[in-house]
Amino acid sequence: MGKRLYAVAYDIPDDTRRVKLANLLKSYGERVQLSVFECYLDERLLEDLRRRAGRLLDLGQDALGIYPVAGRVEVLGVGPLPEPREVQVL
Repeated sequence: MGKRLYAVAYDIPDDTRRVKLANLLKSYGERVQLSVFECYLDERLLEDLRRRAGRLLDLGQDALGIYPVAGRVEVLGVGPLPEPREVQVL
């Protein structure tokens, strides 16, 4: 299976965890809103993101949503559409 576009959104009350998660998500995709990223992921990268994010989150306080985007993406106003890119996770 090839890469698929996902919207990844979070709500994290703790500043330290929020910054760490945002920095992690920057390695997978593009920030499009303060707490929303668009990421092109294949199954391996998706599982890697889940694993790494799970280590950062406090599941009693934090929320992370990973939403597959189906169909055509349209942006009105400013903001580019995300382009698929090669991601290397170290």
